[in-house]
Amino acid sequence: MKTAAITGAIAFIAFTAAAVAQSNLDAFPVQPDYVAVMQALDKNGKPVDPTVTTTHHDGMFLSETQWDGLTSFGFGPDRKDPVLRWSQQTDGEIKQMELIGSNQKPDTTVVDISRPLAERSTVAGQDCLWRETVKKAPPSGSIGPGELNCVTDDGIVVETKLLARESVPLYHTRLASLERRAVTSTELHLPQEILSQDFWLRPIRSHEPDPSRPDFEMTLESPAGMHVRLLRHFPWRYEESRDRDGTIHTIVQNELDDQGIWYQQSSGDRRMTAWRSSKRVSPPVQDDQTTGKVSLGKTDTILGETCEWFDLVPRAMHGENQACLTQDGIPLKEEVRIKVSTTSYTATSFRRRPVDLSEMRLPAEAFSLDEWGSPAVR
Repeated sequence: MKTAAITGAIAFIAFTAAAVAQSNLDAFPVQPDYVAVMQALDKNGKPVDPTVTTTHHDGMFLSETQWDGLTSFGFGPDRKDPVLRWSQQTDGEIKQMELIGSNQKPDTTVVDISRPLAERSTVAGQDCLWRETVKKAPPSGSIGPGELNCVTDDGIVVETKLLARESVPLYHTRLASLERRAVTSTELHLPQEILSQDFWLRPIRSHEPDPSRPDFEMTLESPAGMHVRLLRHFPWRYEESRDRDGTIHTIVQNELDDQGIWYQQSSGDRRMTAWRSSKRVSPPVQDDQTTGKVSLGKTDTILGETCEWFDLVPRAMHGENQACLTQDGIPLKEEVRIKVSTTSYTATSFRRRPVDLSEMRLPAEAFSLDEWGSPAVR
């Protein structure tokens, strides 16, 4: 029920456009194997964080971005195909992983227009031709900042600028070094744990049972036709929601530690993020219903259970969230109001029973690159 709010709270991995630019020029033949290091520049052309190392082999790219004590990686064929991203700290601890499916239907009203310019440059000893790419939507014309890429004759981007409409650079990267050489498949090696559900859901710490928050299984429905399945084995919580249009949202999250998996699947599009950190304790999930709630002075009976209505976010500025909670804090009905829109959920089945962590899992194929359409490295 809080999928959208939880999703917005997840800190997705940031990657510079320099890493992407190496693979988004479709006008060139298959690029040679190479290893390129790109350096970000400030408005005066001085080097700043981050640097991006891109390794290319047989149409597959591995980018490594370093900044502020964190290393982020990107893996995949190009921007139009599914991509895998992950990040790790300087001590090697892997913190986050993101899988993005790229089968989303294109916006037919917006097109990328790329054209070569007359200007050539020499960057780090590499001769290149400048190309301009802009997004256009008729009849208004350009709808976004223009990107300038200086590209070698064999298709390697050696300098990139993203310009706002006033030609103000939003980012600027330039080649620091380039090595054309045979790259082996082992150089594009992926850590095994990033595609292991067991890794992301392995408890970071042990927690004593809390009798005030018992295990339970529940299904809820909304008038709009959304079906929600909830499982709890404190501090773990599983929530799966299904819309009438087939959209699926799933989140498995530890309410006390900073770890979990979020998954979304809709027509032509899907995305997954997994995260864990042993160095930071996660704030309680809002659905935990243990702090900050204010009684509304009314009760209800749902599925034979008596529950009391509470305002869960009494100090919220932009909406309301009310729930009817059992004595042990289980929400049998919930109403979320944002401006003039109200969404409600009512329990259609409910039972307290022991819940095992093995029940709180995504299908195994959700962690298969084959299922996401990513070709194997040869």
